[in-house]
Amino acid sequence: MSEIQCEIAAEPGMIIQRVVLSSRPGKNGVPVAENFRLEQSTMADTIQAGQVRVRTLYLSVDPYMRCRMNEDTGSDYLLPWQLSQVVDGGGIGVVEESKHGDLAKGDFVTSFNWPWQTVAILDGSSLQKLASQD
Repeated sequence: MSEIQCEIAAEPGMIIQRVVLSSRPGKNGVPVAENFRLEQSTMADTIQAGQVRVRTLYLSVDPYMRCRMNEDTGSDYLLPWQLSQVVDGGGIGVVEESKHGDLAKGDFVTSFNWPWQTVAILDGSSLQKLASQD
């Protein structure tokens, strides 16, 4: 009986997969797959006013990201990725749920700060709606 009560009392959430930075290659080191880790995590399944839940469709991997793998990015405008934190970059996804006035379920959206995870809750004002190709 106590096992059932624990399951019922657990916070609701959804299981997602995400990519985190697990190590730094060093200033002149070559990035390798071991610098990253694929994790399974639980994410809240409720969104607040102004937010949207999006499913990731495409992620961009660009040369500038190499700089973000080290604490010293060599640039004033690039922030480093933090160890054991989700990496981010350009991405495209589809809105699954919205509490933002300009975005609706089914809209395709993009951002330059897209977290590398299967589903994310994002501030709708940080997203750009993509035009339909009807």
